[in-house]
Formats: sequence, structure tokens, C-alpha cells
Amino acid sequence: MSSSEQDTPRIDEMRAELSAVLSSKYFSRAPTLVQFLSYVCEKYFQGQAEQIKEYTVALEAFGRPETFEPKRDPIVRVDANRLRLRLLKYYRHEGRNHAVRISLPTGQYIPMFEFCDGASAKSHPLLPAGGALPPETVVSHSPGSNGAALTHDNPQPVASLPEETSDGTRQRRKIPRPVYSLAGLMLAILTLSGISLRWSSLPLSQADPLPIPASSVPALPGGEVRILCGNSTPRYVDQVGRIWAGDRFFAGGETFATNVPIARSEDPVIWQKGREGSFAYDIPLNPDIYELRLYFAEPVYGVDEKEGGGETNRLFDVLVNGNIILDNFDIIADACGTRTADVKVLTDVSPASDGYLHLRFTPRKSRALLNAVELVPGIPGRIRPIQITTSSYPVYSTDQTLWGADRYFVGGSHVSYTERVAGSDSPQIYGSERFGNFSYCIPVAPGRYTVRLHFREAWFGPENGGKGGAGSRIFDVHCNGLMLLKDFDIFSEAGGADRAFMKEFRGLEANPQGKLILTFQPSENYACISALEVIQEAE
Repeated sequence: MSSSEQDTPRIDEMRAELSAVLSSKYFSRAPTLVQFLSYVCEKYFQGQAEQIKEYTVALEAFGRPETFEPKRDPIVRVDANRLRLRLLKYYRHEGRNHAVRISLPTGQYIPMFEFCDGASAKSHPLLPAGGALPPETVVSHSPGSNGAALTHDNPQPVASLPEETSDGTRQRRKIPRPVYSLAGLMLAILTLSGISLRWSSLPLSQADPLPIPASSVPALPGGEVRILCGNSTPRYVDQVGRIWAGDRFFAGGETFATNVPIARSEDPVIWQKGREGSFAYDIPLNPDIYELRLYFAEPVYGVDEKEGGGETNRLFDVLVNGNIILDNFDIIADACGTRTADVKVLTDVSPASDGYLHLRFTPRKSRALLNAVELVPGIPGRIRPIQITTSSYPVYSTDQTLWGADRYFVGGSHVSYTERVAGSDSPQIYGSERFGNFSYCIPVAPGRYTVRLHFREAWFGPENGGKGGAGSRIFDVHCNGLMLLKDFDIFSEAGGADRAFMKEFRGLEANPQGKLILTFQPSENYACISALEVIQEAE
């Protein structure tokens, strides 16, 4: 590994360290601190560090109303101090040997990540072994920091040695931030995407990683591949926290762009560009089982579109390693409409004997089309469990399961609540709700599923804003046309307001298009839900 690769901030390692911290005994029984740290870190991973302010933390992490006034309510400052102390304890004990360390600098709410080599159980929780701070051993990664290590070969200012305090321990000074060259920044971006190029043989003008011939790159590490087809961005973090690379590993076809709104889309960037025509992707993979997701949306054909038409206007085949997996595929028919996000899910996908996954898109009528490709480590015979909250950002439950942000929906509105919910070991997933007349269209593989719907009545009740109680909210829930709940009343079923309540339904079968369509239809006032789970059942 080159020194440049070592100096690159490692997002996957940051996420792994966050997961380790949240699952430790120091945080497992501190849901408020889990929520705080999860929120600020996810914002940081999404490139939104500038949004981490006391006011936004109060509203989005703690559910305070928009009338929140920091001078009157010190909750963020108080819990920030608690979080700093808890992190300090963690790195003095359970996390003392970790190569990545998380801190919350005094006076701010943006997390800092430090990469340390040679950490020892005898060392200070913020210092490598021996108490000294060799400049080549630590990479501090925080907003505004390039994440480059300062070495004796680096012409930038190097870190001074830590000062001794009165008790004989050493305290780390902040390291001056070096400035990347343009070539260094491009290499850092490429390394984050799992791509390694021999820059010494390429002039900078030719160092564009898009496209890259598949034969020139090794298998991607980390087990996850996400490609935005037709998009030249080297790296993109979407609204639910997933990291995407720009277009690569392709042959043939042409790029296209559109600015039409796409229904059921969690992030418009995924659908704004794509590749069309007759084309292929040869993606290098480690030998393993993967779950493949292909993203489509029809931007041209349809009754209300300038090209007119609808079903049968665009037909094409999709092959995986030479086998047809989508025959005469019609996006509009599969998505039930034009300008609608459509995701096809395949399990048990593996690279061919040459180490590549071969995807072929062959036109039958008009051009084949693709917006994005996603590959994640798979479970033999089943898709990975899907856990979604109605929050606008991912949250960790008490058992450290990462619940994704709200997606796959059409209709309804979102609201967050400050009151705690009773009756659940994971109150984090009940902090918000989607309400109204709405539906979720969840892409799955063929098979039968267990669906769990999580509810709380946070509005109606004698002590809540809506007053009332039993009978104040009544609604129906269907799945693919099958009645799941008839005249459902959360208040009555849960035994009161602000109480967690879960309904489980087994043996639900995906429709022929590979979807579970959950429809929430009001009878009295609005339907609502806090979170949902989809788990494929064993055959």
C-alpha cells in the first residue's frame, strides 16, 4: 500500500468504529447518547457537517419543536458533555487499542475521527503508545481536514510534541492541517471508491477515472459496490447514507441526463443520469455471494410525456453472466408508471470464473436503460432484512441494528416527536412517523416475507395535542391488495398513547413484479406508521 493510500480518510473504517462504540457496554444502555452520536456521525458521513448545529441537533436528533430555544433548553450542551465523557471512558478501557477513535471537540458538535497506529493498552486514550506523538502515526479527520498524515517528508508544517501537564501525562496538540494538491485529492477520492491507478504513468489531464477498463483494476475491497450510471462524480453519499461511485466498468452505450421528478425516489441524484443503448458492465468482485439491485426509471415514454406511448415502447433483456434474468423487460409495466423508481432485486449472485460479474443490456425495442447498480454481501437464498424508520436520517436501535431512513413511499407527511415512547427496548425507531394517505412499494426478490409494522399513537390522547383517545384515529392497511388491518386503532390496541406497538404478518408473497406494496388508507383521521421491517422467510 502506498503512503498516499495510507493517508486517505477511510470512511468504512469510521463507520465500523462507530458501530463498535455504539455496541459497547458504555453506550448500549444510553439511548440518548446513541442517538446523539449516530446523528452527528451520519451527518458527517453524508458530507453535511456544516448542518450540525445546536438547533438542528435539538430538532432532528432529540425531536425538539421548531420553537426550540437553546438559551432556555440546554439539552444539547448537557448531552454533548455527557457524550464527551462517555467517549473518554470508552477509549480508556474497551476501545484503548482501536486504530480509529472518535471524539467530540469541546465547543462544537461535529465529530472528529483520528487514525492511530500502534495504540497500546498502557497509553493515554488519545495518544499512541509511549505518550509521544510521532507525526507519521496519526491522521485526524474532521471537517476542513484533508486527513493527510504529516511526515518528515511532507513539506507542510509538522505537529509539535504534546505538552506535559502537571500530573505528568501528555496532552495532544491539534495538528496543523496540510493542503492537498489536486492530484492528491483525486487519488484520495479514487482510493475511497476502491480504485487504484498508477498515477505516475498518467498525466493529470488523463487521470479521469471514468471510464476505467475492467481489466485494469483489481477486485473491489469491502464487499459493497454502488455505481451511478452515466454520472462522472467520483463519489456521492446519498440521503440515506450509502456511498456511490461514478460510472465505471462499462463498455458501449451512451450517457443521458434528465431533470424530471421521479416518484418513490429516496434521492433524485440516483435517477438524474444513466446509460442507454446496447451496453455492458464487467464488475470485478471478490469470490462471494452478493445481492444485486438494478435501478431503473422511465424518463421519456408515457401518456403525459413528449414522446407519448407507454407500455411496450421500451423493451430490453438483462443478462447476468450470460443468463437472462429480465426478458423483454418493460420499466413502465414493472414500476406501474412512468417517472417512477423501479428496483429489481436478485439474490445468490456471484462473479464468473474470471472474477468479474458480467451484466449485459440488450435492446429489443428502443434502447436499454439503467440508472444505477448496487452490489452488497448477500445471504444464501434470501435478501438482506430491510429495516426502515420514518426518520429523515438513519438511526441505530439499542441492539445496534442500523435502520435506514424513510424511502420507497408515495404520499403522506413526516413529523417527529419529543416525547419518549414506552414499551420498547428500542425507542429510537419510534421518534417520528409518516401520516396521511400513503403507500410503500418495497422492492424484494420472489418469495414469502414476514412484515413487521411498528406504531405509536403520539398525537391523540388526553395529554397529547390532539386530545381524544380511542376511536380518534382509524385506518386500514393492505399488502398487495390483501387486507392486513381493518379499522385499526393504535390507541386501543396499544392500551394508550405513546406506547410502542408492533403487528407481525407472515407468509406475505411478493407480487409478480417483485414488490411488497403496503397501502395505508385512512377511515377516521390519518393513517400513520413509525417504522417497518421486511424479512424473507426460508423456503
